[in-house]
Amino acid sequence: MRYLYALISLFLLLAANAAAGSFTANMDVDTYVNAKQVNQSYEESSLLWVTSADGSPVNETYLSFVNLFGSQSIFKPDQIKSATLTLDAAKVEETGKVTAYFLHGATFDNVNWIDKGEYDSSVVSVPLDIETEGNCTMDVTPIIKKAVETCTEGCPYTIVLVAEGGASVGFTSSKASGENKPALVYTTEE
Repeated sequence: MRYLYALISLFLLLAANAAAGSFTANMDVDTYVNAKQVNQSYEESSLLWVTSADGSPVNETYLSFVNLFGSQSIFKPDQIKSATLTLDAAKVEETGKVTAYFLHGATFDNVNWIDKGEYDSSVVSVPLDIETEGNCTMDVTPIIKKAVETCTEGCPYTIVLVAEGGASVGFTSSKASGENKPALVYTTEE
């Protein structure tokens, strides 16, 4: 009988662990837009600029992801335990804070300032203080929870990076050679 209880306990433990997981999101598009070059698109740039001047954004970065939540059995926002966006600050012209926002839907690689999507300013990450070049991580858990809430199946979502104050940072894009490309990883609850 003791072995039966041990076997059942082991089965329940394995079943609980199978429900939890870590997933890397597939990026569809990464680009930025520029308020001074309103008709220009930057889809081939090796750097993704996030810049502000006098408290207003000048460059905003758009990271669009493929939605695979349904195929990963993620149907409720509460299933998301954590989500981390890893970026490489390849060039820091002015130190400062960068904040991530949620945007429902895809961003196309030919987007420019005029036709950019408007992000949801109520769904936001904790600002990331960038002082030096190198890898940095942002907690984007609220953004991924909102993405699950908005659309579990099929519709893409975008993370928009916006600088505060006078910050000016160039992040490595997916078009750059090397390994320091943007990466979004999220984990689910058991």
